[in-house]
Amino acid sequence: MVEGVPSKKFEIAVTTRDYSELNKFLARQRLTFTRLGKHGGGDLLEKLKASIARENELISFAKDGNFDYSFSFISPEAARVSFGLGIPHIICSDSPHARAPSKLAVPLSNLLFTPFPILRERWTQYGLEAKRVMRYHALDPWAWLNRAKVKVPKEVKGKVMIRLEEWFASYFRHGLGVSSVLGRLIDEIHKLGDFEVTLVPRYDDQRRWAEREFSKKALVPNDAIDGVEGISQTDLLIGGGATMTQEAALMGVPNISYFPSAELDVFSNYYFPKRLSIEASNQSDLIAETVEVLKNIEKEKEAFLVRAKKETAKFEDPVSYIFSNISKSTRK
Repeated sequence: MVEGVPSKKFEIAVTTRDYSELNKFLARQRLTFTRLGKHGGGDLLEKLKASIARENELISFAKDGNFDYSFSFISPEAARVSFGLGIPHIICSDSPHARAPSKLAVPLSNLLFTPFPILRERWTQYGLEAKRVMRYHALDPWAWLNRAKVKVPKEVKGKVMIRLEEWFASYFRHGLGVSSVLGRLIDEIHKLGDFEVTLVPRYDDQRRWAEREFSKKALVPNDAIDGVEGISQTDLLIGGGATMTQEAALMGVPNISYFPSAELDVFSNYYFPKRLSIEASNQSDLIAETVEVLKNIEKEKEAFLVRAKKETAKFEDPVSYIFSNISKSTRK
């Protein structure tokens, strides 16, 4: 039974790719899943090979499964296989900036759920009818944050967390991520006081690089972490991606978004204007904003928490919205 939708039961089969951080995360969860295919890494040819191989595995998995629907974040493989087998495919995503997978997956989908700050036009540009784009009044991390009930302490803990960027994403522009300024950034943080800096990598390769380059200046977890719990105990999160930065913003933890590779709709249209996140557009900005926040960290923590509570009080539950709208919308 899906929490928040007591009148409807869904039997759900979960599939994943073989991907180091996901493997470590799933090991923590009480979740039955089937691993099909692997992550293709950063090389275009290897991405293509991995995609084709995963499609073949998905075909074998889905053809006799009698599935009513399929879901994905934006999975070209899931969309293509579902389309070929006549299974309605549903996308739940806040990332229209991911152009490569969107071009392949969105046109083959029956329905797309997305947060309210993202305009429908950002999805219809990929060929989906406007009536099939459904927006809920919340941001994606609220789906789990409103269930986690994690409290953010008001007192300063002396901790800074830095989430490294998505090296292998199709939209990533090499040389522009937080990694390129990491040495200077950590040095500036240490100049401001006795702050403990934690680097949160995305891949084993990235973890080995971070350990080799920065282990004397920062902590590098050797396993996947509980992001929500870790963020709650952090005074400042510096995000080189989107999800953990959004989590910090909605939890009321001071955060700086440094994502020069692409413009993220939810940040430009919501987090920045609502002052739930601070934008850093270049390396100098990132250093300056980090220094400014940490110099005034007590006031910043209080202000961020007040703003986050005000905004999230207006949110609906994305999970309830999505599942209550599936059966009446996918076949229209």
